This record gives sequence, structure tokens and C-alpha cells, in this order.
Amino acid sequence: MINLFDIMQGAQGGNAYQNLASQFGIGPQQAQQAVEAVLPAISLGLQQQAQTIEGWQNILSTLGQSQNSAQFYDSDGDGIPDHLEKEGTNALGSMFGGPEMTQAIAQQAAQFAGLPATIMQQMLPVITAMVMGGLFKGAANSGLGGILGQMMQGGAAQGGLGGMLGGMFGQGMNQNNPGNVFGNMMGGMFGGQQPQQPGGLGDMFGNILNTMMTGGRPPEPPPQADPLGAGLDMLKGMFETGKHVQSTQMDAWQEMFSQFSRPRDGQSG
Repeated sequence: MINLFDIMQGAQGGNAYQNLASQFGIGPQQAQQAVEAVLPAISLGLQQQAQTIEGWQNILSTLGQSQNSAQFYDSDGDGIPDHLEKEGTNALGSMFGGPEMTQAIAQQAAQFAGLPATIMQQMLPVITAMVMGGLFKGAANSGLGGILGQMMQGGAAQGGLGGMLGGMFGQGMNQNNPGNVFGNMMGGMFGGQQPQQPGGLGDMFGNILNTMMTGGRPPEPPPQADPLGAGLDMLKGMFETGKHVQSTQMDAWQEMFSQFSRPRDGQSG
């Protein structure tokens, strides 16, 4: 499973750090430090959004507008197009809710990376655009290409997407029928690892136990495959930073997120 660090390592054919360094007049090592300083904040922002239906709507909507970022992600890095900075800025706004928090993140990341805050503020939208471009590709490869395509074409109204996500979030854990479990156990005991033949002892014991435990009700059908849920689970796994973050840095990021969330919670209540 790839993660945010892997995404940045592979961006622009593996030349992202060198290209960022050339664009902003810093060394490649400084560019890597800048990226590594800000990835935990992006990770926290994405993971917080992934906890709610509305957050997933924001994520998928932002990814649906990241086609140019995906193209830039694959390019060899001849400069930074203006529209890319705009996409990165829009993604930051969707992720963090406003310019105040984005500015605070740039200042905090600048301290961790040992760079001037003004440079980090310029780099942050570009780094974010690279990340979203990589996530766009990951989402398209995780079975979410159809949703992203509708987003790119202006379709997939919020109601439709919300309905799909609501159905997924509203479903409880599907529990296997106890009789089937016991049937499989007994079939394994009597039939080893060989496929159980219909009418064997496993089926017989399974039917008896099923009747005892369900009152004779027919067993529930097996759960249907959920490609949307599987795709979102895979995409969510990509939100991990993927590189060890010092505990002091992570504590600082979490405290910042907590501070910025308190006023919004108070206003909404």
C-alpha cells in the first residue's frame, strides 16, 4: 500500500525534490525536508475528513478537480504552472477550511524544515497539488475512476454521491450466519481441506445447528461485494504519512488541529 511519502518519492519520475528546489531556489535536501515537514499535516487533514460522509464528499470532489495535478505529477517538471498553484490552494481550502489554518501550517512546517515561512507558504500549494495528483491516480486505480470521471464532467451531484456514501456508512458489520460457521468448521473437521461436497456431514451438522440457532429461518444471503467501500478503504490507506514523524512534531500538529477545531465547534453548537 502506497502512502503520502511514497507518492512524493515517485512524483515527476522521482525528480520532485530536485524540481521543487530549482523552482524555489533552495537545495534538494531542503526541498525534501519541506515536504517531510508538511506531509503529517496533510495526512491529518485527510484522515479527519475521512471520518464523515461530508468529508469524503470534499475529498472526492477535490480529487475530481485534480486532473491537472495528476498530469503534473507525471510530468518531468518544467516549472510550476499557475493553474497548479490554484488547484493546490483550492485543495488546501477544502482540507483545512480557511487561509488562517493554511498559513499556520506553513509557519509550523517552516520551523520543522528550517526554512523561511515565506518560502514554505509558496511551496505548500505546489506540494499539496503533487499529493492530490498522486492520490487522483491512486483513486482511479482503486475502483473509483467512475466517480472521479463524473466529478470531472460536473456530474455526480452531491445528493447522488451522498446517497452512495450514506449507504456505505449506514451499513453495519455483516455477520456470518452462525450455522454456516459451524458448518464450515464441521466440514473442515470431516473433510480436511478438500472442498465440501453437497450433502456431506458438514452440511448436515450445519443445517441442524442453523435450525437450532435461527429457529428454522432461512440463512441470510452472503454480503454483496462493495467496490465503492473497498476503493475508499484503499484510498484511505494512502492518507498515511508513511515516514516516521518525531513525536514532538506530531504532538504539535495535533495541538494545532485541536486549537483550530474548537472555535468552529463552538460556533456550530
